Amino acid sequence: MDISLRQVATALIFVFTTALFVLFILFDTYTWGKYAFIGLSICIFMLGCGINNGKIGIRFTQYTTFNVLFIGFTLLSSLWAISASDSVVMARTLMRIFICAYMVYITYLNTPELDEMVFLKSVMWAGYIVSLYSLSFYGLDRMIVAGSSNLRISNEFANVNTIGLACALSCVIQINFKCLSSKKHFSPSALLMIPSVVVIAATQSRKALVFLIVGVLGYAFIKAQKSPKSIFIKGFKIMFWILILSFVFYWILQLGIFEGIRERMEGMLNAGFGNGQVDHSTIVRNNLKTLGIEWFLRYPFGGIGIANPHILANYYYAFDAYLHDNFVELLCGGGIIGFSVYYSMYVYLFIQLWKYRKADPQRVTFFAMWLGLMFAMDYGMVSYYGKSNNFYLMIHFFYVFQLKQKAVLCTSCRIQKK
Repeated sequence: MDISLRQVATALIFVFTTALFVLFILFDTYTWGKYAFIGLSICIFMLGCGINNGKIGIRFTQYTTFNVLFIGFTLLSSLWAISASDSVVMARTLMRIFICAYMVYITYLNTPELDEMVFLKSVMWAGYIVSLYSLSFYGLDRMIVAGSSNLRISNEFANVNTIGLACALSCVIQINFKCLSSKKHFSPSALLMIPSVVVIAATQSRKALVFLIVGVLGYAFIKAQKSPKSIFIKGFKIMFWILILSFVFYWILQLGIFEGIRERMEGMLNAGFGNGQVDHSTIVRNNLKTLGIEWFLRYPFGGIGIANPHILANYYYAFDAYLHDNFVELLCGGGIIGFSVYYSMYVYLFIQLWKYRKADPQRVTFFAMWLGLMFAMDYGMVSYYGKSNNFYLMIHFFYVFQLKQKAVLCTSCRIQKK
């Protein structure tokens, strides 16, 4: 293929990948959304075939194995589920997401120009587009009022927590991009962090705020990887940057637009420490988690069937929703077996990042931090069937695959020098 056409094709893959992430958030509830989702994935796959002269290698990696195992268990759990149809429908949903993600995965694996930085840019720009769309949809005035009061914006086109997390992730990637990329000059895209922060405040998403704070503080650890090998110097730099960033965050959070999210954070902390006023949302979540643990203890090995816990919530609390905690949801629905099958993906990824950390210290630190935040966020949300979460995990598997190849190359170079 001609070089210019190859560049156009890779650019289109980046655009379509960004569009996919935007689609997950803005139009996930629309019926036509799933068709657009499949269509974009096919377009990315076809462009990848074109770049590689009509050939693209089908690879069965650990990413494939883990997903097939979990989808298989989801389908199997229908045999003992309270509602077999719920588990079957969930297995079908997970399979559809996996097929689309796999098409993107192998396209990137077979195209040298498409590395993990292209994925990160796509995720970052998708979050920025979501923030601008949200501002346009709700209006700036309504956003400011929502952030500075208890009048949180409603789920009119997408879940507000999903919107907030997408914006938070964009900011985290942007701040750490200087360390991760070879380009060190100021990027104008950083200005889009301003509307993203406004949207986070308006959503009053505690998860998004925690994600943003921890992700930005993680910059200190990533930047420290460039320091000399002295642990003392690295430790000093980490503490210095954490202090600076903490001060900046404290000052920003005192602004009036963050009053609503501060009150919600206080309610959550009060629930954790068992004193003070607790908001209704936290009470409901705690009740659902307690219910999930109670039924997990009744059926500890296989659970009551994947995607079935919402039946319990509806029966006991007249609240037809999942349990607002991925850990409890999977323990209740899939028992120890289902929980272990799903979270073995995280265990594998963490082990590989640690094993090959010396091959790419800064990016490994970033991906470990991102993966750790995804894991921690599961405490307050059900994510195992979410399109965005599944694609984020796919990006981590892609990076680990690339990291292994980089480690092998580094080892070969050291052997040749000897």
